[in-house]
Amino acid sequence: QIGSVNIANDHYTAVSWEHFEGPVESLQFVAQGDTIHCDHVSVTYRDGTTHEVWRGTMVKDSIETITFPEGDSRMKHVDFACKADSVDGARVALSAVSEGWDDHNWARQPHVSTYENGVVVSR
Repeated sequence: QIGSVNIANDHYTAVSWEHFEGPVESLQFVAQGDTIHCDHVSVTYRDGTTHEVWRGTMVKDSIETITFPEGDSRMKHVDFACKADSVDGARVALSAVSEGWDDHNWARQPHVSTYENGVVVSR
């Protein structure tokens, strides 16, 4: 697991997550504390292209795994916008399985930014 982020219930929480330990084989999203609805999960690759890789609902404590074909895994960042069902909100835990160590693209702490109305509210 590389970390988790709080998800609000009254609006979609937009999150941008970057820095992975080299090429990524798969990402796992875990809905913690509540059912979570995601408007989109998009990946931007190092070549600048962006693809939506998933959208839908994760039932509380469920795991959504997104796999990437070989050669399609050099990610710059993952962006997602999700909201929780309950008044108390929820958390999304993110895990990544990487193909190996890459000194040039690795950070000891993930860089996570959350946005509200296009404005950074935490970094």
